[in-house]
Amino acid sequence: MRIHKILALLAVGVLFTSCATTWSHQSGNNSNLDTDKRYCGATANAVAPTYICRNPLMCAPDELGIAMERIAQNNAAYDRCMIQKGYRAQ
Repeated sequence: MRIHKILALLAVGVLFTSCATTWSHQSGNNSNLDTDKRYCGATANAVAPTYICRNPLMCAPDELGIAMERIAQNNAAYDRCMIQKGYRAQ
């Protein structure tokens, strides 16, 4: 029974990592992509910080909505920064 839970968690983890957005510059020159990703990540964390739940392993029901909203705001700030730098999501 326990192995099934571990395999299910592993499958979910693989699924989520495969859903990551890839970016390419409109000019076709992606030489600054890593630098711009780090910059936009730091900018998004400064503009829209994520919520850290009281229990770091799971959020309580009263915190779940707050945490999900903050993650969505952080992702939107990151996407906006990348678009402003001339990148397109693939």
